[in-house]
Amino acid sequence: MEEDDNGPRGLSYSFRGPIDWFKMLAKETHWSFVFEVVSVYGISLGLGGALARVGTEYCMTDVQKVQPSESQVYSGITFIPWVVKPIRGLLTDFVPVRGNRRRPYFILPGLLGLVFHAFNIIAHQAASGICPVGIDSRKCWGSYCRCDGCIVQNSISDPSLAVDMQSLCTLMSAIEALVGFSIKGVFGLLTIPAALVFSIGVLLDKPHVPNFVYKEVSQKFLDAGKAMWTTLKCPEVWRPCLYMYLSFAVSLNINEGLFYWYTKGGPSFSQKTIGYIFSIGAVGAILGLYSTKTC
Repeated sequence: MEEDDNGPRGLSYSFRGPIDWFKMLAKETHWSFVFEVVSVYGISLGLGGALARVGTEYCMTDVQKVQPSESQVYSGITFIPWVVKPIRGLLTDFVPVRGNRRRPYFILPGLLGLVFHAFNIIAHQAASGICPVGIDSRKCWGSYCRCDGCIVQNSISDPSLAVDMQSLCTLMSAIEALVGFSIKGVFGLLTIPAALVFSIGVLLDKPHVPNFVYKEVSQKFLDAGKAMWTTLKCPEVWRPCLYMYLSFAVSLNINEGLFYWYTKGGPSFSQKTIGYIFSIGAVGAILGLYSTKTC
């Protein structure tokens, strides 16, 4: 049997392997977790992110008539919620709502997202001032933080599946990003990610925490802060963190300027061509993951 497992794999395995891999993850982690990853990283981050990126760029340049520098400021505002992502993570870990640690933190963002995008559609504001900042509001709902918490929890329970779960997240995000970049941005479609996030909260299979003592929350936050500080003092942790921080801090982001150049002042690419350009990274991610799982 070992020779069969380690021997050359035929063409049929290239198609059957990914399907067996999905079945294994659904069996080992529960189908609701796979649905959660597909909804959050696939539909919300991948599809919603692709539609929001292209739609927002065109809304800024064609409708709002703002300069790339001003557009960059508005784009930076939408990333502010990522700064407080650790705080949201601590809330999901230490502050359950009616005995549920994850479920309410999916239901509330999903409802907020549905209300916001429904308001845009009903009020016909897809091309107005509310659109540019709001259309990328998927970053504000924090569903990724809750999904990451579930991944960490499952990784602790079964460390052998940690790599597979991370690969699933990347694969779903890349596949749905391809779909989003291949179609013209329709703002109404952005209600789908919010609806799926809400459905995760309804279907999520997580244990109930009865009789939670909320008076201990402050002490748990303090203990978590001390634990994180102790972890950060390890050279194996703070050195990579410092490198990543500096790489992001000193790297210039001129995406808005580039978009303005290749749509207005340069080659004047069509929206279809721009979708192809944005999808290159997603294609590379899919090919890389496919090769690691089948070769």
